[in-house]
Amino acid sequence: MSIIKVKYKNKEFEYEKGVLISEIASKVKDDYKYDILAASINNRLTSLDSKLTRNCTIDFFDITSSIGYKVYERGVLFLFCKAVKDVLNCDVRLLHTIDSGIYAEILTNNLISEVTVEKIKIAMRQLCERKIPITKIMVSRVEAIEYYEKINQMDKANSLRYISNSSISLYKMDDTLDFFYGVLPYSTSLMSKYNIKYLNDNKVIIMLPSSSNIDNFENVKLTKNDKFLKAMEKNDSYLNSLKISTSVELNRMISTGDYGDLIRISEALLNNELFEIADRISKEKDLKIVLITGPSSSGKTTTSKKLTLFLRSKGLTPIPISVDDFYIDIKDRVLDENGNPEKERIDAIDTNQFNKKISELLNGKEVKLPKYNFITGKQEMSDKTIKMNEKSVLVIEGIHAFNEQLTEMIPDKNKFKLYICPLTPLNVDNHNMFKSTDNRLLRRIVRDNTSRGASASDTLETWKSVRKAEDEMIIPYAKDADFILNTSLAYELGVLKTYAEPLLFSVSEDDPNYDEAIRLINLFRVILGMPSDSVPNDSIIREFIGGSCFKD
Repeated sequence: MSIIKVKYKNKEFEYEKGVLISEIASKVKDDYKYDILAASINNRLTSLDSKLTRNCTIDFFDITSSIGYKVYERGVLFLFCKAVKDVLNCDVRLLHTIDSGIYAEILTNNLISEVTVEKIKIAMRQLCERKIPITKIMVSRVEAIEYYEKINQMDKANSLRYISNSSISLYKMDDTLDFFYGVLPYSTSLMSKYNIKYLNDNKVIIMLPSSSNIDNFENVKLTKNDKFLKAMEKNDSYLNSLKISTSVELNRMISTGDYGDLIRISEALLNNELFEIADRISKEKDLKIVLITGPSSSGKTTTSKKLTLFLRSKGLTPIPISVDDFYIDIKDRVLDENGNPEKERIDAIDTNQFNKKISELLNGKEVKLPKYNFITGKQEMSDKTIKMNEKSVLVIEGIHAFNEQLTEMIPDKNKFKLYICPLTPLNVDNHNMFKSTDNRLLRRIVRDNTSRGASASDTLETWKSVRKAEDEMIIPYAKDADFILNTSLAYELGVLKTYAEPLLFSVSEDDPNYDEAIRLINLFRVILGMPSDSVPNDSIIREFIGGSCFKD
């Protein structure tokens, strides 16, 4: 009998070689509040039905961790796709991530209804109750392509043509094989919390629990943001007009070098949206403040500077103001949960000073604005004074721009709130999305490296706290927006791959962020790299890859 040593939470155990990871998970399940969904073996994410054959360090994840949540989400999506196939004998297209879950379309020529959705939910519940194993099967790439051609899932067959791997991992649930980028739960019994809400036109939202509502998920109501849904529909309409729905079409353009028009059209569409926003602002005489916010790496800097130009073209005199300049001196700030000076929350901003300065400007006074010095950690007062006239508009950009504490002394009729974020740029195939959060993360990895010298691992590590702050302080305010602007570009994944992929390969196997780097690398496998020569210098992408004409 061969023995292997397994380290878990600073303890060492001995097991027989070939032990199932699920057996070890069952012994430590009391360390976790919810079902264990997956394991990490030497920083590499692994399914619980795998066997251990060598000495290793092991860790486990339930739904409360970001890694475990992604595993759970993939499992529910597989469950949903399987149930739709069983009930309607048709496929599903997963379109976008939204606050409440996943925005999806059921690909049938017949109109579905609430009754249809209930049948799908019953089928999902029955699959869960049957405790069906979800197993991984290795097949050759050619066999996988032939299989998907045979069942007429050409989206998957065509995307797999751009993978150079000789073998492919497929997941099996009952009689169904599917392809997902990442580990899945090992049994349908682990996925009991989800809901499906019908919208219209065969569109649904697959609702998933968040870390704050796992125990009372059954009582969570769908909060539908019509402005977000409108932005998603417009994005999908744009892509359809460009004859692009998945990475396959983008790859065809890149492989033939025929992507110049795609770049120009994508840029024109975004510029047109900004011009329409400027036109709307110019026609509403009470509007004196434009508030711009959005999650990290949405392109707030470029958007605010472009909008400033478009407002000028409408005869207005925009005055740009950054909320960051109103940071409290670092020595005077409250401390965060780790004992460091707060930098993410509204407490780090001198809201009284901000309200006072903005109110004085609106009342026609001449004002000196502060400029925060990030090197010294102190707020400094500018020598220049500014004063508004009848054509002036304040363009205020910052993560807290929508927070009422920042502008509580200013009437709502004077404000225009613009929320920006990149929606899902392209799907890999019908069941695999390049999520908007992944898109922003890749943008940030490239920017942090080019402008700050940070490694991919540095950015992956800080991304966890960035996302937590966004969920608490930015995303909840999206509902207050007057307009939601999609800042993703149809071609950008090709450009980002050229810059981000080498950085991701720098993350070593013993790095805690290794598995996340591998996940992103695997997603990039089906995207061809694109040179950035044709990207204009006023593009949002230039904010991240460098070469932007907009400089502070």
